[in-house]
Amino acid sequence: MPEWFLKTILILDTSWVFILSPAIFIFYFRKDYLALRFALITAAFFLYGTIIHPYLKEFDNGIYVYRYLVWAFNDIAWMALIAYLGLKDKVYLWQCVLGQLVVIMAPILQLFRLVDRHLWDLSYSTYIYKTLLPFINIGTVVVCYLPLIYILTKDKKSPASQ
Repeated sequence: MPEWFLKTILILDTSWVFILSPAIFIFYFRKDYLALRFALITAAFFLYGTIIHPYLKEFDNGIYVYRYLVWAFNDIAWMALIAYLGLKDKVYLWQCVLGQLVVIMAPILQLFRLVDRHLWDLSYSTYIYKTLLPFINIGTVVVCYLPLIYILTKDKKSPASQ
């Protein structure tokens, strides 16, 4: 196989984009463009994070400041874009609000980690950071799939009521 193909598969495998791919295809074929837009933006931010991760760690080697600032800014940028699209009715407003509630802890956690490592010189945030951040990412993926779950439960209830 070509090396670019293997690198692409590796990037998709190590990011949440691979997990979001079925939702993107289903929303596209169902023509649910509001849910599709939310899932695509989330996938784009996950993909961006996966691509810059090794370069950011190399750039920030030994300093451990910029990575937390970049990740916090990335989360805040995602939240701002989703909020803007929610207000403009380009994504579901309920999905926008749930996404904000799930992700709000991520930039706070990133900045807490930065302060904990450099100002306090403690290791309180290590376990909190390594535990909560994956749960925040999983919660974000679940929010991407919520319109699909709503569609499936709505379709299941409608024949029984007829």
